[in-house]
Amino acid sequence: MRNRFKAVLIAALAVTTLMSGAVSAGAGSAGSLSLAASPAGTAPAPWTASSAASPKTAVPLSATAFKQIAAGMYYSVALRADGTVWTWGRNLWGELGVTTDNPITSVAAPVRLPNLSGITAIATNGDGMQVGLKSDGTVWEWGSITGLKANIRETVPPRQVEGLAGATAAVALKSAGAALKADGGLRVWTHDAATGKANVKQVSGTFEWTNLVACGDMAFALDAAGTAWGFGSRLEADGSMTIVNPYRLTGVPVLKQLAGCTSGIDRSGGAWTWTLSPNGVYEGQDLAPVKVTGKAKRVHPELKAKAIVPGGLLLTESGDVWRLDNGPTGKAGKVKGLSNIVSIAVGPFHNLALDAVGRVWGWGADNWNETGIVRPDGDGMVYAPKPIQTAMNAYVNGKLLDSPFPARIDNGSASVPMKAVLQALGGSFTVNNDYSTTITYKQSTAVLLPDGGFAEIGGKRVALPAVKLGFSGVRMIPVSLLKLLGVHAAWDGKLGELRLSGA
Repeated sequence: MRNRFKAVLIAALAVTTLMSGAVSAGAGSAGSLSLAASPAGTAPAPWTASSAASPKTAVPLSATAFKQIAAGMYYSVALRADGTVWTWGRNLWGELGVTTDNPITSVAAPVRLPNLSGITAIATNGDGMQVGLKSDGTVWEWGSITGLKANIRETVPPRQVEGLAGATAAVALKSAGAALKADGGLRVWTHDAATGKANVKQVSGTFEWTNLVACGDMAFALDAAGTAWGFGSRLEADGSMTIVNPYRLTGVPVLKQLAGCTSGIDRSGGAWTWTLSPNGVYEGQDLAPVKVTGKAKRVHPELKAKAIVPGGLLLTESGDVWRLDNGPTGKAGKVKGLSNIVSIAVGPFHNLALDAVGRVWGWGADNWNETGIVRPDGDGMVYAPKPIQTAMNAYVNGKLLDSPFPARIDNGSASVPMKAVLQALGGSFTVNNDYSTTITYKQSTAVLLPDGGFAEIGGKRVALPAVKLGFSGVRMIPVSLLKLLGVHAAWDGKLGELRLSGA
């Protein structure tokens, strides 16, 4: 243990980063491995690793390309090359951090997080807490955070972790956060429920680590020799913080990358998995150093691996994705329809993949729009990987639209959240007894008929593009209708920007 942390991209199960040769992953998505039942009372989350938010030089990407992905319990998070963070999926328990009052239970397309820019890496604990590392070394947090929720549905918009600077990597644990500093120092933090302030504590020692992931209340790291280390932190019921000081984790082969808390890649490209003792992962267990039980096992020895998610997916160095077990989206084996993949992320019920041009693919269960694809009819399953919906920045009169729900594109036609856009434009709307909607902008009025396919303007019936009108808590309207009312609209595909302005 020396006095310098080497900034490196972290490989873990649910958060990943696009780089020229490494993959970064995150907990349960990107921060911690949690086996506890979800707040909604669903089945226990699988062992998922949380990778640290830690930047590394990436190949050049367009501003609209994504470079890191994370998957949690029914939600997804992604970092774009321009330093903005986007999220979609379930928001029932405030997982997404898109708005304080939390009026919507899910977001069906990528929405940009407010007041957050300059982010170089992200991580999530899979249960709703996210952290981001900023280019200036500060750490930011958002979502469903233990100690900061007055009620179960409350969410925390992005905010800086005060008292923490000079960070080079950060992870979200189940009820705490952890960060490594440029001088080799290690910090952990929890939150004071009374004041909301972060309680940041220094862990004794300095560490030259090159990889960091988190699972439940524990985190793991690699040193330059490929030796695995563990440490932990937990917010106890009485408000105190328990810390497990760093220790060597035996029973794990020499690795070049931790791809999760129970998986890793050796220096020859071999993928390995192992089992950990439950303390530090299951709720109700005393927090203490976890141990490897049994022997580590080699997985798919015929493949050269870049990343692995135990019980989920394996990414090869050639950019192919392999399903490790039989499941609802198919049998074990190579996943069809994917190539040139640079990172993978796995939630309990859905999968994400990131390709070399920064495009995100989703598949699996889509109960809460977590795949990024409009939920299909029938069983709600997305059986084959598909590109997620377009991530759009919407501006109204030159200002970024303040809305927890994004603009969308259906069959080439853009739609926007009606209430937020009309408020920004200075317009208004009224829902009538026959379920039609009267929309007023300046001196113009349109009546949107209940089916959404037609509007009456000036006594004439006008056909409108087919767009999906309703999502949880949100009514959408076609941009073409606003244009008929005199609103100017322009779309820049290269920048992913929709600009609306008053006449």
